[in-house]
Amino acid sequence: MESLLSLTIGGLLALILGTIRSLRASVPWVSGASGAIAVALGIYTALQLPVPRSSFWNMLWGGGIYSLLAAGISLVLLIAIPFLANHPLYRSERQGWEVFPLTLLIGTALISLAASNHFLLSVVAVETAALGSYVLISFIGGNKLAVEASIKYFLMGALGFALLLMGFSYLYGITGTLYIHHLRPMKWEGWQDSSSFALAVGLIGMGIFFKLAVFPFHWGAPDAYGGAIPSAAGLVAATAKLSAAFLAGQVLYAVQIPPSWLSAAALLAAFSALYGNLAALSQKQLQRMLGYSSVAHGSYMLLALCAGAEGILASWAYALVYGLMSVLAFGLIGLQENPLEEKELRGLGYRQPGYAVALAVALVALAGIPPLAGFFAKYALFVSAFRAGFTLPAVVSLLSALVGYYYYWRPVGWLFQLGSGAASTRPILAIGAFLLVIVGILPTLVWGWMDYLYGLAGLFQSRP
Repeated sequence: MESLLSLTIGGLLALILGTIRSLRASVPWVSGASGAIAVALGIYTALQLPVPRSSFWNMLWGGGIYSLLAAGISLVLLIAIPFLANHPLYRSERQGWEVFPLTLLIGTALISLAASNHFLLSVVAVETAALGSYVLISFIGGNKLAVEASIKYFLMGALGFALLLMGFSYLYGITGTLYIHHLRPMKWEGWQDSSSFALAVGLIGMGIFFKLAVFPFHWGAPDAYGGAIPSAAGLVAATAKLSAAFLAGQVLYAVQIPPSWLSAAALLAAFSALYGNLAALSQKQLQRMLGYSSVAHGSYMLLALCAGAEGILASWAYALVYGLMSVLAFGLIGLQENPLEEKELRGLGYRQPGYAVALAVALVALAGIPPLAGFFAKYALFVSAFRAGFTLPAVVSLLSALVGYYYYWRPVGWLFQLGSGAASTRPILAIGAFLLVIVGILPTLVWGWMDYLYGLAGLFQSRP
């Protein structure tokens, strides 16, 4: 995995440079260059090796869809790094430089998870990424709520990890293996009525629900996203959704879950989507609104994950698109000195037009308005759910998404209401243009290629 190697070398190099005070200014540049190289290598490898190959004693896949996922993960990190570098403590005193190598090493864990062929490696990768997230939430000072948010998120994550570990231990006990390609062809009908199978799948499912932050397993997640500095919160939200989507997709591909259980999970997803959107509707602060909306986005992914191979692909694509939108939206919020509430947003489009356009595009993309990528990714989720027969959960989730249209468009309206001042004090037109490409039409062009590589990897094949 060339992208994995690039992020590992870049993370270690950034860690070494950061220990030398005179070279700390170069740490973000080295980290950004490492991320850019990882994106290019991932795309190149996916083109040159469309059919995946196993490595490291059949524990990792390389090439094809897995290299494309590595490129997508690296792109999320690449966008997050400039926003982290904008923090005042780093710009003025070079404090908090450790977040840059930490971000790259979180990326190595996510890439390892996406390409894993062994559940032990998957669980280790999930927890490695989670440990980095706990540190990111509280690392850069200045916010009194950050430490409390980090502790809550750590306790929630530790509980989820314990459930995952216990569930996989039961799975190993009844099957004798944790290799995904060994679990896939097994005859699961003989185990589905056993209590050990129920415990294994139930515990793993609850662990994944915690990682997705779906209701009522969302404890601490909105507080964590609302209490951390915005640029870190966006990266943490993206990391959590990517981890959960990849792990859940692997479990559902390898283990044959009874249809009644999948229907129950789909109903939970629908109720959680409704709760997340209604909770976000009542938030006054934009960052906390995005924190609660992450519950709804995780619910959409859960609904698609229950819908078979097509839904797993849609959830992976949505996790990547959500990661891009999350780091952009939270990062843009972090460019302002004060928390963004209604009074700060009113008229901002006249004082800082470039910034306002960028923020509006990010929010509209999260709402799922065409032709932005958020619409196409969300469309794929709901189509897969309808095709799988989850009509009622899909309709409830779709109606709840309409609530999201309101609370995402509300701050956009505030941005361009008449306010004091007409001069642009800090235009960020470059970021606005960048958003139109990255969060706009470009990702939709990758969808067909991703679908093709997913098929070449054999992930559409029915069980033997």
